[in-house]
Amino acid sequence: MDLDKLLSDVDLDEMLRLYDEAAEELMQVAISDGHFTDRDPSEIIWPVGSDLDALVRRAELIGAIHEGIPSLRDKRLQEAYDHYERVGPAYHQANRLYLATRQLFVERGRGDALDFHALYQSVYLHALGRDNPYTLDEGEAALVKLRVARVPLSHAHAVAEKIQSGTAQKEPATESADDLRLAEHYACEIDGVRHAGTLRDLLSEIAERVVDYLAAGEHLAIRFNTYSNFIYLGISVWKAITDADVLLARIEGRVRAQWHQKLCKLVLLGKGMLLKFLQAHSEDPAQIKPREFWYGQEYSYLTRDMIDLTRRLVGYVNRLAGRARGEVDLVVLPPLLDGKAKGRFLEYQHVGRRQSLGPWSRRARLFKWAYLYYRTGKKKMSLLAAQLPEAERLKAASAQSSEWGRKSLDIFGIELTISADPLFAATARDLDLANKQEKVLFLPTHRSLFDHPVMSTLIHDPRFLELMGWREPPAPVSLARARLTEPASLRIGGRSFSLIGFTTEEVDHIMEAVDGHVIMTRSADTKNPTRRFAELLAQRPGVVYGEGTTAAFEHQCLPMQHALFAYLPPDVIIVPLTFRGLHSLWPKCPRGNLNIGSGRVEVMVCPPMLGETTLLPRKRALRTQLEPATLFQAVHIARLFNPEPA
Repeated sequence: MDLDKLLSDVDLDEMLRLYDEAAEELMQVAISDGHFTDRDPSEIIWPVGSDLDALVRRAELIGAIHEGIPSLRDKRLQEAYDHYERVGPAYHQANRLYLATRQLFVERGRGDALDFHALYQSVYLHALGRDNPYTLDEGEAALVKLRVARVPLSHAHAVAEKIQSGTAQKEPATESADDLRLAEHYACEIDGVRHAGTLRDLLSEIAERVVDYLAAGEHLAIRFNTYSNFIYLGISVWKAITDADVLLARIEGRVRAQWHQKLCKLVLLGKGMLLKFLQAHSEDPAQIKPREFWYGQEYSYLTRDMIDLTRRLVGYVNRLAGRARGEVDLVVLPPLLDGKAKGRFLEYQHVGRRQSLGPWSRRARLFKWAYLYYRTGKKKMSLLAAQLPEAERLKAASAQSSEWGRKSLDIFGIELTISADPLFAATARDLDLANKQEKVLFLPTHRSLFDHPVMSTLIHDPRFLELMGWREPPAPVSLARARLTEPASLRIGGRSFSLIGFTTEEVDHIMEAVDGHVIMTRSADTKNPTRRFAELLAQRPGVVYGEGTTAAFEHQCLPMQHALFAYLPPDVIIVPLTFRGLHSLWPKCPRGNLNIGSGRVEVMVCPPMLGETTLLPRKRALRTQLEPATLFQAVHIARLFNPEPA
């Protein structure tokens, strides 16, 4: 790492000024969040300067916050999770009530499914405009003010009010609110409970339950993004960097100056990363395109690089301190960065890594995997050359992908188990999932490079097909990034060599021309591929990794790229999937990590979610689908991590 080059374009004085300003703001938030209840708030002042006394005082303040975060995180997440779990069954019953009422509506000749959906949306908009159901305490209010958190439903609430009043630019007022059909009476039974009233009453009941679930899901996801993705990781990195800064000040003049200066530059680089990290979390998530990092690879890479730098810095500083004259206290790597985190909402213990592969075993298995990839690619190219009818080609390609996935898991010794949420069966039955594959979208978590073998295997697994009620395995369409296989390429002497026998461009071509997937190039407008993917859902089930990139560390769950959901057909059925234990088998950290392990992955199949009730109305001001996307993230969080103490 060329530190001089990395820091050459940075105005260090300005960076340190911004760092101190941000630190002072964060201290005030920490006071509001209860970290210094036993101290006089006037004493909690961020020391400015680089002398040893100031550095020690900084380390004390950050250490106090770090010590209190795990229990505060557990408490915050448990509160939000409990409420989310309470309203979940009512949401899924509401979806079933929607379908039953729609069937009666159509049977009476009052219109078709589109007419019914339009009536529902008029009622749904009204429910979205209701008051926020959550009262923020002082700590959460401070985080909202700092712009690293937001109020649940705040985006939909504001926009719905504008649309209903007709004041939103280019947005007509709701047209169906006074439709006479809303006054007609209906009655149906769900799980032995009779629901009766006017159509408006029933649609209002459905909409209120959906909005309850949206609000609860947003509350859980926002707290997770704030207290896990931001605060827990941020304070762990911040503490290690600050402690290293103190140690370097203590041993200055007692060790070789060249090494001391190099590590001081690493500390500066870490402070710059923390500023970028804060900037990423300060972005407005309602924007379609972020300015910096929050939705996509850049954010995941930033968090990975923060962890890599911190671990490396602590190791280097402690080794240098060991050479110093006299005894000094070494820096202790925070538990979150050392794989020793305890508490709630961590990975389940019954899944994950069971054995680490040695260097030679790992090389041998990677070679087998590369050869398997090459053979699969050659088979798919043969399918293309055979000029089969499209349906036949897609079916054969899907079978080959499944074989590749199953053999990939066998090579690395990965066992796959499948479980279903208790609410899955009844919801799937009423949605008639067994008799449809089109407009069904699978939404898996994105944990590691093993996601794709797991998903390819799952689609053809008899246990999964029985759960779905499907007689034949599908040939799904995936929305994928271009150049997914780039990590398998090496550059030697100015030339690029592929370890799997195909260039990244050739792999992209195979995925599009043979598998029928939709590839998003980095330079192209992503709206066009996304729209094409949405259109193909009318013919085949789909798979999309809504997070857009893999998690950087085991306790991270990234937000969904919400603009994607604006292109989905309203009548899509979304089936979230969580891959428990997968991250530990091939962690993203450190950069270029090949520490692969064998073990068990559990696929948790969540209850189907109805796009007609849950996706926001297709109004210009609601095109980001922020609230539903945040709800889908909450579904992943609730089923991916263990709410019980580790």
